[in-house]
Amino acid sequence: MEGPRDRGTSREEMLTRLKWLVGLRLAVVALFLGSAVVIQLRTEPPFPPEPLFAIIAFVFLLSLLYSLALPRVGNLVLFCFCQVAVDILVSTGLVHISGGKDSPFTFVYIFPIFAAATLLGRRGGLGMAGLASILYGSLINLEFYGVLPAVATGAPARAQTYLVFQVFINIAGFFLVALLSSHLAERLRETARRLEERSLDLRTLESLHRDVVASVPSGLMTLDPRGRIVAFNRAAEAISGYAEAEVRDRAYQAAGFGEVPGVAAFVERGAPPPALAAAEVTVARRNGVRIPVGISLSPLWDQEGRVRGLVAVFQDLSEKKRIEEQLRQADRLAVVGQLAASIAHEIRNPLAAISGSIQVLQEEMQPQGQTRQLLDIVLREADRLKLITGQFLDFVRPGTPLRKEGELVTCLEETVLLLRQRERAGAEVVVDFTPPEGAVVVAADEDHLRQIFWNISLNAVQAMPDGGTLRIDLRDLSADREAPEVAVEFADTGGGIRPEDLDRIFEPFFTTKETGTGLGLSIARRIAEELGGRIEVENRPGEGATFRVVLKRLA
Repeated sequence: MEGPRDRGTSREEMLTRLKWLVGLRLAVVALFLGSAVVIQLRTEPPFPPEPLFAIIAFVFLLSLLYSLALPRVGNLVLFCFCQVAVDILVSTGLVHISGGKDSPFTFVYIFPIFAAATLLGRRGGLGMAGLASILYGSLINLEFYGVLPAVATGAPARAQTYLVFQVFINIAGFFLVALLSSHLAERLRETARRLEERSLDLRTLESLHRDVVASVPSGLMTLDPRGRIVAFNRAAEAISGYAEAEVRDRAYQAAGFGEVPGVAAFVERGAPPPALAAAEVTVARRNGVRIPVGISLSPLWDQEGRVRGLVAVFQDLSEKKRIEEQLRQADRLAVVGQLAASIAHEIRNPLAAISGSIQVLQEEMQPQGQTRQLLDIVLREADRLKLITGQFLDFVRPGTPLRKEGELVTCLEETVLLLRQRERAGAEVVVDFTPPEGAVVVAADEDHLRQIFWNISLNAVQAMPDGGTLRIDLRDLSADREAPEVAVEFADTGGGIRPEDLDRIFEPFFTTKETGTGLGLSIARRIAEELGGRIEVENRPGEGATFRVVLKRLA
């Protein structure tokens, strides 16, 4: 059974209830004040009204004291007990001055009993009903036996059995009011608690719904029957470029979806559109760029089977389109590459025969003058054709990296030695390389490492036609990455890479040099990627460029 201290009522709530109790007490007293005035105006009042005015004044004074003491009271439950007990005493006094057994104000006991049952629970209500029964029964007995003088009301004398029955009926009424009001108060509190739990569950569900909708990776847009946007998640904002606050409660065309088929018919006729699964439409983003979007529509039904709106789920297809185009281009290039590789392979055999025949003729004929010069040109151009076809075959059919352990420093030292022996590098380009102490082992075979370093170094040297410095450094990236890596940086002091050429430097056959083949960097990047590494470029227009080869380090 619920008691005054186990109801789980907070102090703020109890304080509010006590304020209501004071206010209701004043309202009842005001009602009695009006009754006293009416009694005073009667020629023959049923009882003297002066004591009633005194009780009313006393209750007003008590209410004022209660209001002043309420914020300072520590134990509000005990304070409530005291107030209700005093109210029952005042009610007993009111019954006595208004005729005792003949008083018309016996019902006044109901108010404090009801207040106790509501504020203090069932035990508090039954306790106050017991106190009211004791005081009321004692009052009737004292007046009946003449111990306490009764107020004369002119009513006829009552038999003892009648008085006993009257007291019994009133006491039964007191306890019945206590039980019913406490039961009602408990039910109300339980209902309020359940409503609060439901409200919390509803808020949690709403928050979960918002989080789920916001976390969906696809764009989600919900329209009402008039085509206005009701919901617009984060993915939809990213795809369209519009924030939810900008398009909410606006027509769907405001978000760039004016060309979606079926939506206009739905808005005009109210009928759900036919099934539209992953249709492709063009949507205008906020910045004016038109992008391809895959969208599917479905009607939003309520529990009664009525269409309440439209749900659109969509995705940006730009990346998919780009990848598809790359795949188509790769397929075309693969076919062309196979054909070109076959042609290049067949060209090398005649070139070898031509080169060998020219060399034999030179040895046998010993030509002089212009004839010898022409034969030298033929040999040089034949060697150049063999170099071009060899590089092309290396690009279209690169050797499979062995992925064995390779010593990085040794390969770099050999590359630097070859660079310094070149006429251009020895005369005009300074190669700055200080090998570190100890070996640096990477996951790559040394032949492919030499090929990568030579192609990048040669490209850097050719980027400095007027001379300069090529600096080669090793940088350990193991501390900055989860997997241990090492970077080899080739930094030149040339003119840098033109911004419009930066995205094309690794394309096959792209070159800005008159004698270049455009395959060196392409081959280098292809080998690096097959070794599980990468090549990064840092451009400094007017100051040079840095090519960084990043490889997996083993030791």
